[in-house]
Amino acid sequence: MSNKKIAEKHSMDIPHVTAVELPLIVNNTDRAIGMIGGKQKISSVINSPDKSGNLNNHTMLENTLELRLRKDPHHHPIQSSFNTSEKILLKVSIPKGSIPKDYKENPSKYSIKDLIELNDKNTDTPKHRTQPVAIIDKTYSFKSIADFQISTKNNSMVQDFNKSILHSNRYDTLQQYFEKHEKFNGISDYKDNNGYYQNIDHQLPPPPILSPIRFPYDYRYQKNPFTTAVKDAQSGDVKVFSTKQTVKLFTKMIDYNTAVVPDAPAEQLIANLKELESKKLAVNTIESELLRCINWLKTIFEIKPIWLRKQLEDIVSEDLKRFIKQALPYVTYIYKSGPWRFCNIKFGVDPKKDPSYWIYQSEYFRIPGLKFVMPRVPSKRIVPNTVIESNKRNKKGPHAEEVQVSEYLFFNGVTLPSTVTYQMGDILDLDIATMIEDHQSYFGQDFWREAPDFQDGWINRQTMEIVRRIIRYKLDRIVKEEPMDQNKIYKIMNTDYTGNDDTAIDVDEEVKEEEDVDVEVEREEIQAEEDESEEPIDEENLMNRIAQLNEDGPNKLSELIGFIKQDLIDDE
Repeated sequence: MSNKKIAEKHSMDIPHVTAVELPLIVNNTDRAIGMIGGKQKISSVINSPDKSGNLNNHTMLENTLELRLRKDPHHHPIQSSFNTSEKILLKVSIPKGSIPKDYKENPSKYSIKDLIELNDKNTDTPKHRTQPVAIIDKTYSFKSIADFQISTKNNSMVQDFNKSILHSNRYDTLQQYFEKHEKFNGISDYKDNNGYYQNIDHQLPPPPILSPIRFPYDYRYQKNPFTTAVKDAQSGDVKVFSTKQTVKLFTKMIDYNTAVVPDAPAEQLIANLKELESKKLAVNTIESELLRCINWLKTIFEIKPIWLRKQLEDIVSEDLKRFIKQALPYVTYIYKSGPWRFCNIKFGVDPKKDPSYWIYQSEYFRIPGLKFVMPRVPSKRIVPNTVIESNKRNKKGPHAEEVQVSEYLFFNGVTLPSTVTYQMGDILDLDIATMIEDHQSYFGQDFWREAPDFQDGWINRQTMEIVRRIIRYKLDRIVKEEPMDQNKIYKIMNTDYTGNDDTAIDVDEEVKEEEDVDVEVEREEIQAEEDESEEPIDEENLMNRIAQLNEDGPNKLSELIGFIKQDLIDDE
């Protein structure tokens, strides 16, 4: 007999059972069975044909066990949920000689694991035996929270209703009850003549449900690990201070409309660089590695004047990778907005003065559900088109060809990249590359604008809209693992986007996206310099920050200060 048939034979010998997990310590089995409806109710529920586990109006009563903690028709029971994952029910036999003497008096003191460990330590008794006795193929559990409960024991109206209506099978008791309450007009009988409700017992039956929440939720409230509270010795007020030790980078960040671009780093960095260059630094120290990284960046920005930081981190040697962020402010500045936003630009280079800088323009895309997974095998490395073009113009020599970047940092329209920020000249997608080449031939000098635009840079609106919409569409398809529709791509390419925004967006509803992409940037791209020097978060500072957003905010919050400071009174 084959192993497969032997396994099937043994599985047929073991019975399949249903388990019920109670959130109680059961001392009286009959009472526990009665609390969940009795044997007949349990049998009808576990033998129900509905195996979905989903509650609805038609199957709730038939497919759900209800745990009632007290005998009250107005009690809100705890409803069960079940799963069909299989478990094995084991029978564990432990010799009496290894069982502690106080086990009978206090059996809850020892778990099965404790008894097995005691048996293993006792060399005078036989070893315990474990035997599978059943397969649990359905488990009912009571994981939902108990609703708010109202005791009706001292509610005379509810007790009268229970006695005369719920627990009565005589017509005369029903008639007497309705005659007694024939003038009852609902809640209006309990209205206060003064217009205010008094805090009295209205003797009303409780509502069918008080809380709509079925399962508990852990909000994980905890103290901010990067702050500490300090009590002022004089005023007694508690002030919260930040404990983050951030290194100030002195990054030069400018707005798009800045007239003159920076041509040198901050004065602090110039002084620090002179000091590093004047010292005889020991090899492999932090200072020597930082200086080596700065010199490497100067070389790489001679090859190409505008880079994305992720590409720099990809091509730098492993020993210098952790110094990239700290070294970049010595060599580059950053635009906070505009078509070159969050690119690292070599000092003195102004991309707004020459249309040839269109190839370095960056585009950022937000795609719902996009999750980056780094490839398990090393990615193919290629020389970016922007490096090749820079090498042609600057004639920096053959060393530029050695600058190879991992292919997963570029958009090729086929595989999912590991970033959503791309430079225009480095887009590998054939549809986009061919379209740009055709547009350059078709538009001629009109392919470029006379002056760069805040959104589109040097490129005309028609070309930029096609690029954005194709990338959004293809990224969405790649994330959803759906095939590309060439008719959709053809429609995007042949639509006129030079009109108003409404016409352009209505053309392709599936790929429409928020146009303001300056608001969000990739978290890894840059840490804003403005957040590096934080002020103490005390009451006055907090109110000033709120006032900048809402003038009435501090006035409204000040009314709550008394409640917040109540803890200070208790501490004293």
